[in-house]
Amino acid sequence: MRHATSQIQPPLIRIDKLRVMTSLKFHPGGPPAADQLAGLRLWLLCLAVFVAIETLDRLAVAIWAIVTGTGFGLPLLGSFAYGILDDAATGLMLGAPFLFGLGLLVPMWRWRAARLAAHMVFFVMLGVLVFAELGEMFFWNEFDSRYNSIAVNYLIFPREVIGNIRESFNLAILLPLVALLAGSLYAGLRRPLVAALAAAPGRAIRIRLCAAAMAALGLGATTAWVVPLDPFLDRTVNEVARNGLHSLLHAGLTNDEKFDGLYPTLPDAEANRLARRLVAQDNTRFLQPDDRLGLVRRVDNGAAARRLNVVLVIEESFGSVYVDGLDNNGPESISPRLTALARDGLLFTNVYATGNRTVRGLEALLTSFPPIPGISTTRRAGSEGMDSLPFLLKRFGYQTAFLYGGRAAFDNMGHYWSTIGFDRVLEQRDIAEVGFKTIWGAADEFLFGEALRRLDSMTATGTPVFLSLLTVSNHRPYVYPAGRIAKDPAQKRKENSASYADWAFGDFIERARGHAWFKDTVFVFIGDHGPRVYGAAQVPVPSYRVPLLFYAPAHVAPERNDALGSSMDMAPTLLGLLGLSYDSPFFGVDLRRVPPGGGRVAMEHNFSIALGDGRNVAMLLPGRQQRGWSMRPGPQELVPQPEPDRALVDQAIGLYQTAHRLFYSRHYHQLAGAP
Repeated sequence: MRHATSQIQPPLIRIDKLRVMTSLKFHPGGPPAADQLAGLRLWLLCLAVFVAIETLDRLAVAIWAIVTGTGFGLPLLGSFAYGILDDAATGLMLGAPFLFGLGLLVPMWRWRAARLAAHMVFFVMLGVLVFAELGEMFFWNEFDSRYNSIAVNYLIFPREVIGNIRESFNLAILLPLVALLAGSLYAGLRRPLVAALAAAPGRAIRIRLCAAAMAALGLGATTAWVVPLDPFLDRTVNEVARNGLHSLLHAGLTNDEKFDGLYPTLPDAEANRLARRLVAQDNTRFLQPDDRLGLVRRVDNGAAARRLNVVLVIEESFGSVYVDGLDNNGPESISPRLTALARDGLLFTNVYATGNRTVRGLEALLTSFPPIPGISTTRRAGSEGMDSLPFLLKRFGYQTAFLYGGRAAFDNMGHYWSTIGFDRVLEQRDIAEVGFKTIWGAADEFLFGEALRRLDSMTATGTPVFLSLLTVSNHRPYVYPAGRIAKDPAQKRKENSASYADWAFGDFIERARGHAWFKDTVFVFIGDHGPRVYGAAQVPVPSYRVPLLFYAPAHVAPERNDALGSSMDMAPTLLGLLGLSYDSPFFGVDLRRVPPGGGRVAMEHNFSIALGDGRNVAMLLPGRQQRGWSMRPGPQELVPQPEPDRALVDQAIGLYQTAHRLFYSRHYHQLAGAP
């Protein structure tokens, strides 16, 4: 019997194995339902983790805002409730492709190499998420904002951004921290991922997974579209509430913003009439009928024209907060050189930049054009040949050149300069001596050294010169050559780099005094924008204040002028000082002719556009929204109004609508082609 049993057992074992294999391989519906839904469970778990991470991120920036004083009285409950909704919508949109992959790529997961690749991709995705969240902390520290159009432009130019990160932060600490946090997330999600890749859902379940992915994408996109991006009156609350990745996506998709349908409008003739009223002065006469689109007017500055050389210094991020005795009233002196020069020059103390990006500053200063919604005209198709200060000065026989301390390819600036009237565009590689540089370019003193050499050669021809300079030193990583000022560059403080920028400009003026062309040159110093955005208003007006100094001891009388104005007004004010009479299409005015209590400021921030008159500010937002604030010129915060000033709202519509019409109809492109 024992022998017989030994002969029978092996066939039974083989039969049992065959039955098991057959049941697994040919099961009509695939594995049990629990296994088939492992991918969906992983996806839902990842969505929950994403929302949790974003909530922690929101808590961090909320605490940051409260501690730094920018989020006083922050309504945390409302901002967090809105934020979780925004996080979920963003997670649904970003996670939909992941769910599609779990449904469509099931046959791949039987291969070990494919599963290994899936694990690697999953870890990289977690690393990118962690890096983005940590990066948002640094971005908030710099701009008091979620990712916005600034971040979009930085992504377009990774060379400068990566170099800036390397020079600003200790990557030996940051990158291991990113890897550690990503590894921790991966360890927690590894088992659900293994289960999802081991599952083999049948065709019906796979179709349902793809349908669920489509539904998630549709629901997330619809929610993100329908729910307003700025639901609160307070700018800081909106920034805390919104999801940073959603904010980045929105900025990328709406960079070239439209006007009609998104902002309140008026009949074109009425808008043009209101815009004309904003630029009319006691020495102007419009040259076109009232019903004709455009602002072209004769500006009569008398007959005593002086064709002086002009050196325009556009100082990176140099807001009035750095100017001693202006908005810097603290114990630390930051701008002793500029303050000393201002005693012998014409200093405008109440000028506001039009935006918080260099390209906005260039647009306002060089073309006297307002900041229409979206990206600056500097980066828009159709900016070629825009009416500009260099085109106008060339009519009076000026040579024109632009000298930049960095790469002219950044932000399309080189192309822009070369198409709005500058005969030569010079950049970092054209600077003969660069003894110190950062990823952004040559330190200011070496830029100014090159400017002296260029002015020597250009003025030798006997024709007047317009040389525009753009500095780079007053920018993160906030480092500069040691030994120039009594502040340590290793500290990487904004105030230190601003003091170096002040020293370099003062040193430039002192070196220029020894050149023959100095006595017949007007030096113009202005910040392209402030160092950072702060404040509760949608357009935080106080943080946009910049100094504007005209320095020519032999020709410009010393004065401290508090007229309210915009960086758009620099060019008309300069032309008035030169005594040049001209036909002007500009949106700027001569600040010396602004009556007491007059003047206006125009600016944008994150697709909100504003016009202020020194008493009130009217803001236009996407969705045809209108909001009003009370203002006092200076560093004071704006105060929200129950209802905006109706007349000022109409003026704001007139200004921005007319500018938008002029740009896209190419009616702001006349100086380049005119005889």
